[in-house]
Amino acid sequence: MKKPIKVFIADDHPVLRSGIRSLFAPFPEYTVAGEADNGLTALREIANLKPDIVIMDITMPDLDGIVATKRVMEEFPETKVIILSMHADVFHAIDAFRAGAMAYVLKDSATDELLKAVAKVSSGSKYASPAVSEELFNDFVDIIKKDQSQDPFDSLSAREKEILKLIADGSTSKMIADKLFISVSTVKSHRNNIMKKLKVNDMANLIKIAIKKGMVKPD
Repeated sequence: MKKPIKVFIADDHPVLRSGIRSLFAPFPEYTVAGEADNGLTALREIANLKPDIVIMDITMPDLDGIVATKRVMEEFPETKVIILSMHADVFHAIDAFRAGAMAYVLKDSATDELLKAVAKVSSGSKYASPAVSEELFNDFVDIIKKDQSQDPFDSLSAREKEILKLIADGSTSKMIADKLFISVSTVKSHRNNIMKKLKVNDMANLIKIAIKKGMVKPD
């Protein structure tokens, strides 16, 4: 017979601890191994009991849940932490996941949501209450967008792209000036701006970029 998953509860509210304990009572696949009402006691008990999952409150005396989670990850990396919090803002959730938590569940969620989080975490997956998961996802997408380096080519104006294509085609500054009805000095000014934007120092690399972007065909 498979050993039940050992759950530890760390929360400074005895009524809540009692409620969580009773939540697992009907399920033989789980056993509540112990509980604590502050962060320091939680760490001591976790060291003794070696639970599989810790349900951790954020706001606790002596040591808050975020710091306690970091300590658990450092000292008992096999233990999985679920943060149970009253804070619905994404900042607390991000702090929790950065600390190493596998799930972030709101205290005002339905009781079956905590069971769902425990099941997810037991299988190695992460979980966040729907109230914060969408905001977490949106923030993640924003971070990805910010982190992605913008292609310098996109910063070129339509005129600069036109001149780059003519340069890559082999046109001289005089030929480009005549074709576009502008002065040679204006062409040179555009060329310097193009090179600065594309961060190249010679014509060979400038032409390579034009070829890469499909503006001209390689010889």
